[in-house]
Amino acid sequence: MQKSLLNTKQKSLICSSLLLALFGCGGGSGNANNVPSNPTNPTIPSTNDPAPIAKVSSNNGFDFYGDAVGKVGQNIGLGIHHPSAAKLVDIKWTQTSGPDVDLIADHTNVIGFTPDLVGTYSFTVDARMCSSVQDNSCGSLSAANITINVDNQSSNASIRLDHTAVERGRVSFRVDPLNGKTIQSVDWEQAIGINNVQAIDIEEQENRLFFDAPVVTQDSILKFTATVTFSDNTSSTDDVYVGVRNTEIDDANGYFPRYSDNIVSENMFAYETNSPYAQAVERCVYTNQINRSCDFSELPLIGMQTMTPSIDDIMDRVLVSHAWMGERFRQYLTDSAVGPDMLNLLRGVTAIVISYEVRPSFYWAVTGAIYLDADNFWLTPLERDTLNEIPDYRSGFGSDLQFIMPWRYVKDNDYYPLGRYPVVERGSRNFADLEADISWLMYHELGHANDFFPPARWSSLSLNNSPLETINLPSITPDSDALASVYPLRSDEMHQLAQVNYGGDTATTGQKNTTADDVTDLFIPDLSTGFYNYYTTREDYATLFEKFMMKYRLDADSDIAIVSNNNNPDYNVTWGQRNRFNAPALQDRVLFTVNRVLPEIDAAAIQATLPAPQLMTAGNTWFENLTIGSAAKSAEQLQWTSAQMSAQMRQDVRIPTSHKDNDLLTNKK
Repeated sequence: MQKSLLNTKQKSLICSSLLLALFGCGGGSGNANNVPSNPTNPTIPSTNDPAPIAKVSSNNGFDFYGDAVGKVGQNIGLGIHHPSAAKLVDIKWTQTSGPDVDLIADHTNVIGFTPDLVGTYSFTVDARMCSSVQDNSCGSLSAANITINVDNQSSNASIRLDHTAVERGRVSFRVDPLNGKTIQSVDWEQAIGINNVQAIDIEEQENRLFFDAPVVTQDSILKFTATVTFSDNTSSTDDVYVGVRNTEIDDANGYFPRYSDNIVSENMFAYETNSPYAQAVERCVYTNQINRSCDFSELPLIGMQTMTPSIDDIMDRVLVSHAWMGERFRQYLTDSAVGPDMLNLLRGVTAIVISYEVRPSFYWAVTGAIYLDADNFWLTPLERDTLNEIPDYRSGFGSDLQFIMPWRYVKDNDYYPLGRYPVVERGSRNFADLEADISWLMYHELGHANDFFPPARWSSLSLNNSPLETINLPSITPDSDALASVYPLRSDEMHQLAQVNYGGDTATTGQKNTTADDVTDLFIPDLSTGFYNYYTTREDYATLFEKFMMKYRLDADSDIAIVSNNNNPDYNVTWGQRNRFNAPALQDRVLFTVNRVLPEIDAAAIQATLPAPQLMTAGNTWFENLTIGSAAKSAEQLQWTSAQMSAQMRQDVRIPTSHKDNDLLTNKK
């Protein structure tokens, strides 16, 4: 169990020990930028004489906790608990009266919703009680009812969002201002939870709260109260509830707890409940008990079953934490210009996992599945509210280096995706931005999948072997190994710097003294499309494929630059280039990957139609270099404030992928 959410060195050591089985991508829109104007220093929420959590109702042996009375426009939380059950399963909340509300997580112990109207709201909850953490100890369904009233008292703060986590799982809350208020500071207080349970190792970051759910021996519910002070010296309070699920965790042999230092959500379900693979998807790819790789006879690659999968075939392999995630994934496959590519590329996976707490996204060769951060899929503010906001643990890597290498996608000389969606504004996102946000990530992750299990290999795979057994065969090597042999990257210095920036290695004195000019001299003559290519051969391979496909299918240009960290507040570019992947010296490397990952397209003919690289203007800012060539922007478009530049640059230097090998792979280090 991690001792600190921001213990990046511990995380980096774990990451380094896992560098082959998991290949992950950051992704996500990264625009959750509603923060206090003058945030206080991080503090531990007050626990001085905390009050115990109080029941609001009981019915049919079940106890309810949460908001006894709700307010219009403020989030309401309700949780169900049974005092004699070790855990509850097969939970289903149903609204029976009152103005309609969206129960976006109606399968969990604790729900959150925001009423728009005054009224009386009633709900029925069905659940099965279990005498232990074992699912075979669970009885038949029972039902309980609860009613609450919502009045028209005003509130100026609302915490997003009451939900359920697994014990030792990651939890985040965010308090939002209402009615045009601006947050000055936030004070958090924790109540004593059911069975005297409390969270520890809690951190505040501005208007957000992060912690690991405590260990429990029975399902529990925790309560936190935020007291918010606004810039006009007024204040407001709100309560939030989190259910903590009692679960079986195999620390000794479980793949996720042991090899990826991750306790995963227990609120997962097959999106298509009638899928012939529903049980296998729920059992084989994302639990805290997985300690073996399921045979292909139980959960084959999609390409082992059909070379022309339909959207329905793909959706039969989708596992989600919330139903809306499956809906958005189907919409993406149906409506996106890249949909046909994705159907072909998804043949190389066993399953698609989309969850509120996956961060970063990744591909895992051990299960043959891809794992996607749901932050890439939201369209409505309520969908966004369900997402875990704990920062990517790698965000502090490379802070001792004197340079950064930002990257981005650009279309029509502007950011792609174009939209900006501050959380405080609670706006909906358009589909075009969803498509832009997820497509590069999908191309990248599926580049990994089709590296380990390329189309040329599917027909020869044995149903009696698992993905893990298959990739450990001496005769099986990822195609990225061949790329590194035939077209290697040359700079040892860049490889070592990448281990600092992406793997969390401690920088040497020489690396700390490496300047942007030094990096330019190393990078330009080499064959890489970006800094991350140097991290591993797997990332090099997937990134080459990603850049090519984004330009071909979506006409999205890819930018890379080298920028000094020293006294450079405007982020003036030392060197930069657009569409470097199509430089003559790199074209053979790109064809090597595309021909193997997606043989259905004529990569060479397409490559001949793609534009040549364009250099950025050295000395201009990273943002001024959005415009390259004859296109011109208005003065207004080129005016970035310091705050806007800093926020965007944090996004542009984000680590695109996380890459973890582990001891499960015997010959693929």
